[in-house]
Formats: sequence, C-alpha cells, structure tokens
Amino acid sequence: MTRSSRRTTWTTETIRAVDLTDEDMVLVGGVWREIFDVWKDDDDPTVMFGEGEPTTTALLDKIDWDSPCWVGIRYVDEDRSTSRDIVDALHFFRLRELVQVQKEVPYVPPTPLQPPRGRKGKKRGHR
Repeated sequence: MTRSSRRTTWTTETIRAVDLTDEDMVLVGGVWREIFDVWKDDDDPTVMFGEGEPTTTALLDKIDWDSPCWVGIRYVDEDRSTSRDIVDALHFFRLRELVQVQKEVPYVPPTPLQPPRGRKGKKRGHR
C-alpha cells in the first residue's frame, strides 16, 4: 500500500495543559479546536497584538500572575467565522488541568508473518 493510498489513523490522549503546543487539536467545550497560539506565564502577547489591544489585555489579565497558573490558547471559532471574516477566540486552562488532544498514530509498515513459536519439550502425539 502506498503512502498516498493509506488512511491516516488518529487517536486521543490526555495531557496536562502546560504541555499544549501550537497546532495541537484540543477539545474545548466539546468541540475539537486547532490551536494557533499558546501563551504561558513567561510569554508576552504584546509582541503579537500590541499594547492595549483587547486580546493582549485578556491574555495578560489571566496569564500574568506572580505564580504560573494559566495557559491561554487562541483558536479559530469556526461557528462564528465566514470565508471572508475569520473570528478567533481565547480559552484558558489551568496549568495542571488534564486536556484531550488528537494525536496521529505513526504508520508502521506491515511485516511478514512470523512463524509460530515452537513448544519446548516433547511434541504431542509423537513417541
């Protein structure tokens, strides 16, 4: 079977929110969302959005604590977006919160069948 004709297999796994990365597919409110950006306590959203922007303010209000508590993610909200107007949304997880992510199962090429293992000792029915 060639690579182009085989089907990609996916599964879900549970990880801590602190381990989320850009482009993960994460379950948010019962809907799978593709993450575009992840912010943790040492990240500065002003670099991306600028000072005083609503997204910057929302992120800093949640992640800019003295002790790291939150992970902020930005994703496209497909329900509110159109082909001409992409709407993004923010969601926050506690660092230690368990989240569901999609993970591609690596392709393992098929191998020839292994011969059955023989039994040690005498064979049955032979004397």
